[in-house]
Amino acid sequence: MTTTRTPTANRFQPIDQQLDDAPPMPNQTDKTLAQIRTELLTTFSAADWESYNHLVGWLRDTDVASHALKVGDDAPDFLLPDADGRLHSSEQLRRNGPLVLSFFRGGWCPFCTAELCALQAAKEEFESVGATLAVVTPETRDFPRQLKRSLGLDLKVLSDVDHGVAMSYGVLFRVPYETKAHYSGLGFDFGARHGSPVWMLPIPATYVIDAEGRIRSAFVEPDFTIREEPAQILASLRQAASTP
Repeated sequence: MTTTRTPTANRFQPIDQQLDDAPPMPNQTDKTLAQIRTELLTTFSAADWESYNHLVGWLRDTDVASHALKVGDDAPDFLLPDADGRLHSSEQLRRNGPLVLSFFRGGWCPFCTAELCALQAAKEEFESVGATLAVVTPETRDFPRQLKRSLGLDLKVLSDVDHGVAMSYGVLFRVPYETKAHYSGLGFDFGARHGSPVWMLPIPATYVIDAEGRIRSAFVEPDFTIREEPAQILASLRQAASTP
């Protein structure tokens, strides 16, 4: 059974406040991501709820997720730097088996940090079936390295410079004005975090890609508080291994 750390962040919080002088998140639990989601939602302020409902409603109304790549599609190739500046190609990552590729919004989002900790806890299980795990963030500069250090992650955290990979997978959207105003009020500056003046974010998504570069499972959910459970990802990996 995998274990998942419970985020210490009560709500959206600048990662800068969680960094070098903060210990790694304590209290590993066996909670599912769905259970952690329920707990995090209870910490939402009225303004958080208003922003959340607006963004999720806007994403559903505009049907942004319909542009995302689906099962059976060819996964776009990419070359991205990791948190330490090393370059990783998609061909290299899936050279010896399937690739689990997960897009997340950033280290400021508690739902993302919960997901990252869950993936970290499941990493050995993924590797036991020959899979490689990589996560993709829109954050650049020193933010990915800070995130790894603050959460104690041993994951490939890849920076999606200029959002090109999220765009090629069809999970990228331009942040609507109301959401930008809310996050700005919380102290976030995505322009600085992403190295681009354009505020864009990925819809959180998880793909299982086989060694030939074909998408074998796709989880794309406009509600950013809902993430794919590691157990489901593992089931997809096993199904992919048993199906030519």
